[in-house]
Amino acid sequence: MTAPAPERPGPRPANKKLTIVVWGLLVAGLALVMAVGMREIWISAERKNFRSLPILAQVPEFLFLERDGQPRSLKDLEGEIWVADFFFSSCPGPCPALTSQMGEISRAVTRTKGKVKVVSITVDPDTDTPDRLRVYADKFGAGKNWWFLTGSLDDTFRLAREGFQLAVEVNPPATAVRDGKMLHSTKIALVDGKGRIRGYYNGTDADLLARILPDIGDLLQEENPR
Repeated sequence: MTAPAPERPGPRPANKKLTIVVWGLLVAGLALVMAVGMREIWISAERKNFRSLPILAQVPEFLFLERDGQPRSLKDLEGEIWVADFFFSSCPGPCPALTSQMGEISRAVTRTKGKVKVVSITVDPDTDTPDRLRVYADKFGAGKNWWFLTGSLDDTFRLAREGFQLAVEVNPPATAVRDGKMLHSTKIALVDGKGRIRGYYNGTDADLLARILPDIGDLLQEENPR
């Protein structure tokens, strides 16, 4: 009597945890490739057409101090595209996230070789001296293309409200302990080389880079046609 052939083992059941990890790595890798690709494409020579962004407001002249103690004005930004926000260093609310986003923008625009700057303006100049701003900027790894400006309270509020058309006010004492000294908009403004605001963005949105970088690319094409 012939012995029955040994039963061949069937396929092993997939390791569920391993499968989830592998798929997670694949998705993360794809997202990274897409993000890198997006950063490469937004200033690529292959972008032959550009979208004309609306003109939303005109930034008035200002004269503030940078963290290096040197004066900076609107004239110093003439001919350059820049991205601006308002913050204060002791803010217990959204400012750290907002400043982190500005840092991401500042690193992305280094590829423009100085054609784009990032400008953060404090709304608490009594506290945020140039020395304090220097410490704060170092904490976020700010480079030379990222300015941190401080001026008088009146000039700062006027610039925010009348120039950038963004809300800012002193927080009432009853809520200042919890929310910080100042209330201010977390919007980011995109400004062209003539000091005209061409776009507003929510500075804490997760997809900020994906929305603002193509617009910066459009302005680069507009001001430096190939």
